[in-house]
Amino acid sequence: MVVGVVAIGAILVAAGVMLAAPRLAATLAARGADAAGQGELDRALAEYTWAIRLDPRNAAAYLGRGDACRRKHLPDCALADLTRAIQLDPQSAVAYNARGLAYVTAGDYAQAIADHTRAIDLRPLPSFYADRAVAYQLSGDYDHALADYTEMLRLDPASTMAYLNRGLLYAGQGDYDRAIADYTRAIQLDSKLSDAYLNRALAYRERGQNAQAIQDLHTYLALEPNVPNRTQLEQQIEKLGRP
Repeated sequence: MVVGVVAIGAILVAAGVMLAAPRLAATLAARGADAAGQGELDRALAEYTWAIRLDPRNAAAYLGRGDACRRKHLPDCALADLTRAIQLDPQSAVAYNARGLAYVTAGDYAQAIADHTRAIDLRPLPSFYADRAVAYQLSGDYDHALADYTEMLRLDPASTMAYLNRGLLYAGQGDYDRAIADYTRAIQLDSKLSDAYLNRALAYRERGQNAQAIQDLHTYLALEPNVPNRTQLEQQIEKLGRP
């Protein structure tokens, strides 16, 4: 009789552990997300790994660990975990987008574009368009990259990053008028955005508008007084100021 009671008790304890494991795993995954958010990637990996051991079907833990691996430049680990996250939650736009970023890290831009496209199909967030634009850009498909930055700006007109990156693409194509317009809009949104002044100065220089280029270079140096190439930029200012 005592043996029977002990056996039943053991079964109940085991059942309680099984029921508690997913809750504890969710807590550990949340702790992993906090650690990742603070840049403590090793601690995040440890938390996510314990979460997965407790609950091997915790998609969020695989997603978090995979993205932490990506940020540590461990593409094989990242791709394996993010693929598992997608298997567990096939409707996760975030997981597809994260795997797209991992493919970029691995240098597989075609697969990255495919995953970012799937993420956009599931949830068309501005950041997803930005990530796909980068993949297109790295693959050499500048027209599609431009289209994605333009769509991102339609969804998020206050994105200085999108204006900067689209401006760089326009400049790369020799379209300095549009490049200057994008850099100017970025500056209107954030007057302390130093890279926008530098990029606009270079575009002005290409157009022969030396006075505007000099002014932007001075502003850039005022915002970035300790920039490593300060001497070269000062020489550029001097050169542009010559008659």
